[in-house]
Amino acid sequence: MQKALLQKAGLIGLVLLILQGLLMAIGGVIDERKARQDGVVREIASSHYGPQVFTGPILSLPYAEEFEETVTAEGVKKTETRRIERSLRFFPATSKIQGEATASTKSRGLFKARIFDWNATLKGEFVLASQNIERTRAQSRIVWGQPILSIALNDPRGLIGMPSIKWGDEVLAVEKGSGLPYLSNGLHAMVAKIDLAHPQRFVYAMQIGLRGTESLSIVPLADTNLISIDSTWPHPSFGGQFLPDPQSQQVSGSGFKAQWKISALASKAQQQLLSQFDRNQNCGDASCAERISIRFIEPIDIYALSDRAIKYGLLFIVLTFGCFILFEILKRLPIHPAQYLLVGIAMAVFFLVLIALSEHIAFAIAYLLASSASIALLGIYLSAVLRSRWRGLAFGGLLTALYGALYDLLVSEDSALLLGSLLLFGLIALAMMATRHVDWYAINADDA
Repeated sequence: MQKALLQKAGLIGLVLLILQGLLMAIGGVIDERKARQDGVVREIASSHYGPQVFTGPILSLPYAEEFEETVTAEGVKKTETRRIERSLRFFPATSKIQGEATASTKSRGLFKARIFDWNATLKGEFVLASQNIERTRAQSRIVWGQPILSIALNDPRGLIGMPSIKWGDEVLAVEKGSGLPYLSNGLHAMVAKIDLAHPQRFVYAMQIGLRGTESLSIVPLADTNLISIDSTWPHPSFGGQFLPDPQSQQVSGSGFKAQWKISALASKAQQQLLSQFDRNQNCGDASCAERISIRFIEPIDIYALSDRAIKYGLLFIVLTFGCFILFEILKRLPIHPAQYLLVGIAMAVFFLVLIALSEHIAFAIAYLLASSASIALLGIYLSAVLRSRWRGLAFGGLLTALYGALYDLLVSEDSALLLGSLLLFGLIALAMMATRHVDWYAINADDA
């Protein structure tokens, strides 16, 4: 008898290994579809406009230091004029950014990406203190260049129309390129000459429309930053180094509102950008600087949920097989390993059907249809295997409870461990109660 039990246990173990390989293959399909989804997002970004990072405004004041230097060449002394070009960078004292964002979904085949339009109004001021320019030579001359007001963008293809910039009462002509080293993408405008012999104050206002894909980031460069964003998209994901003020954050089915109040005392963005300029450090989209970030996400990531579901796949198959074993013990009705295999394959294929359906319809509906089809198939099959319609219905009810529990585990990410632990404890307790009066030695003796 013991030999027979070991043989069947070995066969069931082999069945589980086969099913584990099948689940891994289905998991590979899910990973491939997820990679394709990410590829579509990149394709849309490359052919239209990518994630946006808004940096600015930054006021640059270029200057040149000139001095005469005596040099000796081939034994002949002569005087040459040396010129060293530098630039002073200034950040706003105050910056108020108010914007509205509308998001929509762009499809390419079965795959989707979120695109957004952001229309913003910027107001603020620069307060410039008098400057003592560091000189290479004490008697050198300082020649001031044309001041530049710069805005850096990750992808200027996303600009909507022509931005407008006012410097005091003057409307500035906007030109292509940021005019900044290592943050060349964007726009800039020339402003009137500035005299740093005494403190000055300049007020600016700006209107800008910007399109992007998936995410919008803003680098808070002012001494005092107030950023407000309203949107009709109901599923934001806030990230970056600064989260919205809890009192201001509102998220509902009709959209979201969020506000950030950030002081230069709490942000390293100014120092990080200055260091980038001074060290000739190329960070591309201002990735070296702290920022706020908003991602426009789908409420349900079907690939993430399907991947999580398949991680529970083997567990649920083992639980079903455990019920089969209990049935064999209590009802003395043998179930062939081939029947174990077929039931396991049907349960594994459920996950493949789930991901296939969820690419076309809502995940909840896809899960309902896939689980209903799997439960119906297994119920009909087990009615024949167990030689009773009622037994097949009972197992169908058990599978319904298991699939329902799996769905709760998927949608309750924060409580998944707790729910899973309670489920396992309950099933083990049920098995122990059902077999508490079983005389295992008597079973061995009868079968021998």
